[in-house]
Amino acid sequence: MVYDEQRLLAELRRQWVYVALIYISVLGVSYWILWRVWSTADALQWLLLALLTMAVQMMVLWWALRFNHPPEGAALFPTLGIANGMTLTRGLLTCLMAGFLFAPMPQGWLAWAPALLYMSERIIDFFDGFVARYTSRETRLGTILDIEFDGLGILIAVGLAIQYGHLPPWYLILGMARQLFILGIWLRRRLGKPVRELPPSDHRRLIAGFQTGFISIALWPLWRDEVALFAAWLFAVPLAFSFGRDWLAVSTVIDAESPRYHALRQRAKRLIEERSPFVVRVLAALFAVWVLRQGDSIPSWAVPGVALAIGSVLFGVIGRAGALVLAFVAAFDATLTGLHFASASLLACSIYLLHIGSGRWALWRPEEYYLHAKLGARHGGRT
Repeated sequence: MVYDEQRLLAELRRQWVYVALIYISVLGVSYWILWRVWSTADALQWLLLALLTMAVQMMVLWWALRFNHPPEGAALFPTLGIANGMTLTRGLLTCLMAGFLFAPMPQGWLAWAPALLYMSERIIDFFDGFVARYTSRETRLGTILDIEFDGLGILIAVGLAIQYGHLPPWYLILGMARQLFILGIWLRRRLGKPVRELPPSDHRRLIAGFQTGFISIALWPLWRDEVALFAAWLFAVPLAFSFGRDWLAVSTVIDAESPRYHALRQRAKRLIEERSPFVVRVLAALFAVWVLRQGDSIPSWAVPGVALAIGSVLFGVIGRAGALVLAFVAAFDATLTGLHFASASLLACSIYLLHIGSGRWALWRPEEYYLHAKLGARHGGRT
């Protein structure tokens, strides 16, 4: 059969219509549900914001359909594929979440809706790339949709968390960090200033993943504002450092290819990633015991699990998972009894270990492979 790009593009545009109809149908049903529990004005405002978000996504999809081909090829796939379908599902969840912007604080079961929508979007995001690689259907379209939907989703989620008082207003700058970064590069090029390529990073993708995970948890309606705001500072530091280092590199302030930079980077990695985690692991275990001993915030049935997490962190056995458990222990204790030195310190140590890992003298770290590898890539195929 002769390759006919225009025919394939026309077929993809027909599929675009089906996607738009599915979006409209789901938004319509959701509006009807909200209309029954909200005032007509609030439900209509929700629908308008959801439709506006949908319009943005549909314009991006329509424009990007011509890139529905492999990264290194030019022949269009005739269908959007499963992975892109998953990404579009993420987009639909973002539309449903966007409707809650500027609306009154949801009550009852609806109070959990924004958090559940964003958490579901994040879970699908973890798997859509895996499916694309495993089925050999990676496309430039998928990359475009993934980047644009990620940026839009995190911006809306941050806006909601600020609206609910769980993130400080300045966090919106971090929510727009990618857009501001791209704008800065564009302005430098317009002004004729040099722009370098991004240097390699072991933690860029990991930091971004932890950031979106934190934002989805920050949307939970059960936290005390002081706990969420304190955690926001802890998560903001690595993200700001990552973007700051990248900006200094692309704007030529530092030369990421120079031997001096590589020497400094190696020394910093040895200190931060290899040596300091052991000290932080010991401190985290001590603060966790302190939290357990000083009150009744942890129910008796959960104590064995917390003790297991303490051992996991202390001995570096799947240490990041243990750190995640201890972070929740600290957050729940602070929510029930108020933020104090022990819970604040435990939360800080746990978030540090989540980002950095268990470091030297850790017994078993299988999570490192899964956090850094591109899962689903076939041997000898695209990565």
